[in-house]
Amino acid sequence: MTDELFPCAHCGGNWAFGWSQRVTGSRSRPSTEFLQIGSSRAPIMNDMEARSLSEPPTERLCCIVCEDCGMQTPWIVIDQDKNAALDEAGKIWNQRLNRPAATEGELLDLVRKEVSPIDAPYILDLMARTTEEWEKRGPVFAMLAQKVVDGKITTRDFWPIDPVLEDAARYRTLQQMARFVYIDGVASVQFPRIPATGGDEECAFETRVSAAVDDLPDRSRW
Repeated sequence: MTDELFPCAHCGGNWAFGWSQRVTGSRSRPSTEFLQIGSSRAPIMNDMEARSLSEPPTERLCCIVCEDCGMQTPWIVIDQDKNAALDEAGKIWNQRLNRPAATEGELLDLVRKEVSPIDAPYILDLMARTTEEWEKRGPVFAMLAQKVVDGKITTRDFWPIDPVLEDAARYRTLQQMARFVYIDGVASVQFPRIPATGGDEECAFETRVSAAVDDLPDRSRW
């Protein structure tokens, strides 16, 4: 699901997971809404501190929040399946597409800078958020688009993107399988043994390693 989440609908910032817990009331009559208990019991972002047994019970919560502006989805109760709760929060997050309209100042700031093909997504985002003055801003967008088309990327200055993305996916797969272990009292990261049976013994070392990781089962998308 993380591969399908959009940037923040308000500011375009990066999303992040938020975790917390909420008081459910007394043990005899639990309440699922913190407003019924008091605003002082509202969930606090990233509050996962264990509670005393003498305090009222709590339930685990999750949400998706913007790292820049702080906009977040409602808190979703984590029942038995954490991935199901995150899926529900992700659907709410992707429905928020009310990004602020682009301003003339944003366009003028971009015109004063050097524009290259790498800036194409940012230019397309400005176009998507432009709701007025198309007659005035149209020539500016045309000039920016021409700069993108005229820009040249050579392999001497930039790495090809495909190998980088493939290696990043392999790293994410290994990261999902890593575990923390304590060896002689020292916290360490342990990776599982991976059979290298998918590659030819005569091929390059990097190729055999890549083939072994590619043969692993699909990782959890969360």
